[in-house]
Amino acid sequence: MPPDVSYHKSITASMDPPVLCFPVTPNPKKAIRRVALACIQCRSRKVKCDATTPSCKRCQADEKSCEYQRSRRGARPRRPPPAPLAVAVEDPHFSESSSPWAEIFATGPASSSSGNLSIGRSMHSSSGSPEIGVITDNLSFDSTLLTSVQVDQLLTQYYAHFHTSHPCVLPRWSLKPTNTLDSAATWPLIPVLLFIGSLFTPSVPSTPLAEAAEQSIMYTRPFCGLPSPYYVQALTLHAIAVYWCDEPERARELLDEAIRGASDLGMHKAEFAVQHGLGDPMLEESWRRTWWQLYVTDAHIAGSTHSYPTKTVALKITADLPCEEAFYESGNIPSPTPLRAYDIREFSDVDFSSFAQLIGFTRGINKALVNARYGDIENAKLVCANADVMMTAWCSLLPKSKRTLLRGDGSLDELLFKANMLMLTYMVDLHRQLSTLKYLPIESVSKCAPPPPPDSNQSIKDDAPLHTAKVLFATEKLNGLLTLPTRFSTHTPFIICMLSNMTIAHLSACRHVFREPRLSLEREKIRLNMGVLKMMGEFWPSGAREYRKMGIIAREVLSLQDEDIQVPQESPTIPLHSVNLDFDFNAAFDICDLFGHSGHMGSQLAGADMSSRFATMLIGS
Repeated sequence: MPPDVSYHKSITASMDPPVLCFPVTPNPKKAIRRVALACIQCRSRKVKCDATTPSCKRCQADEKSCEYQRSRRGARPRRPPPAPLAVAVEDPHFSESSSPWAEIFATGPASSSSGNLSIGRSMHSSSGSPEIGVITDNLSFDSTLLTSVQVDQLLTQYYAHFHTSHPCVLPRWSLKPTNTLDSAATWPLIPVLLFIGSLFTPSVPSTPLAEAAEQSIMYTRPFCGLPSPYYVQALTLHAIAVYWCDEPERARELLDEAIRGASDLGMHKAEFAVQHGLGDPMLEESWRRTWWQLYVTDAHIAGSTHSYPTKTVALKITADLPCEEAFYESGNIPSPTPLRAYDIREFSDVDFSSFAQLIGFTRGINKALVNARYGDIENAKLVCANADVMMTAWCSLLPKSKRTLLRGDGSLDELLFKANMLMLTYMVDLHRQLSTLKYLPIESVSKCAPPPPPDSNQSIKDDAPLHTAKVLFATEKLNGLLTLPTRFSTHTPFIICMLSNMTIAHLSACRHVFREPRLSLEREKIRLNMGVLKMMGEFWPSGAREYRKMGIIAREVLSLQDEDIQVPQESPTIPLHSVNLDFDFNAAFDICDLFGHSGHMGSQLAGADMSSRFATMLIGS
């Protein structure tokens, strides 16, 4: 357990035992206690506020941004009552020590006679006096109850499978309602985390939790004033989950709302984290990460839908960069690194985090693609040249510690893995339209497939072999990433479209470029891609969809007949003694080292040699 933070202790000591918080409609029969209005800044500093609007006199004197907690009673349109989630305690011997998250379950006046814990929250200011009031009710969600053990399980799954690739929420040891001064603001976040966790938990149905997450966002949506940073955080994560649950239009709406809210709050500015961090370095770091996660997600969705430029590219961003994951998880937050330092990294020895390197790559590719136009060959040539320069520069400036994707303990650096996957995907996406790898109309059945270039590409005839070599280089290096020792479920779901695009290009190469015996080897690599898509489809509906679409495309591209597709009755078993289990972590694929020699590695023979070297590490000869 990481060391306690004194700030957290002071807040915890002044608050009543909490209950798991979900957004609910106040029961009109319940009395709501109210106190005098005070702005968030004065309340956090425990000083008297004159409640002058739009800015109190104390904030005016200190030249600080002044914000008020929006009332939860008014300014709401009439809607049918929500159906939130109930939490039940089935074990009669349940105690606060039975689970790391048990402290968020507390019986009290809000508990029903049946023993179910109602979902409410006693909200207090830092002085200990009630701030908004007590909102309680006896709730259920289509007769679906979550026990404390299930809540603990869902959060464990969220942090184990999703957080590592999207690390913006506070670490689990720090994300507790008792650690949050403004408890009401966290309402939309917890249901979203539980919903995402359910996607990796077959024993818990996801549909009720998806509806609960949607309703928590609906009933905390600000109809006037500024949103909470937690609200932006919840929207961002929910948009990712909804997108890969095969609702891209709805996800785009959620992400656009998150971008507007973050922009209105000023989350893209360096001063935001300090102004809204309540003096807690952990919370400040979380706000920085939330903005950058939103920025990266915007770029991911633009890449997956082939729609440029991104929505965030026009903002003047000054937010500081995130720290290393180890610092964030331990609570030892260093002084943040300013964004301008990354822009002059070629002249300095600053050690940037993996998250910062992913951000740097994303910013670079966004600039290269800001004027990209599909169907314009001359524009495609220019964009390819700019992107190649940017990606080569990014690789060449990576420190030695970031050139290996595996850490010293054997774990995979998911953020660097994502950056390398992005690099290979953009190489395929940009160079294929200038290559000899022809497009077929059947490719359009995939939602991830890019639009085809014009039929007449005579202007690129002389340069086409070079672009073809770069596409084949990228598809070759993909296998090295997919065979790293890790769980596919921890990868960001955005690799689904990355895999789909590279698989389609690889299929085209199998039809137009490769011949036996090379063709059989390349077909095996396509099987690897398909296997990863199939496994990602076990968690994400869009992954299952793309797996099916790749099968349709493959049949057409490879001219397969139904009689060619047979399921063998029995698969041969490889003897265990023939498998070399001593994996050389230090010899793991270094994409950037190879990228720096792309002129040589673009050849098919060099690619085959590298594949053979990597396979030797896994299977004894």
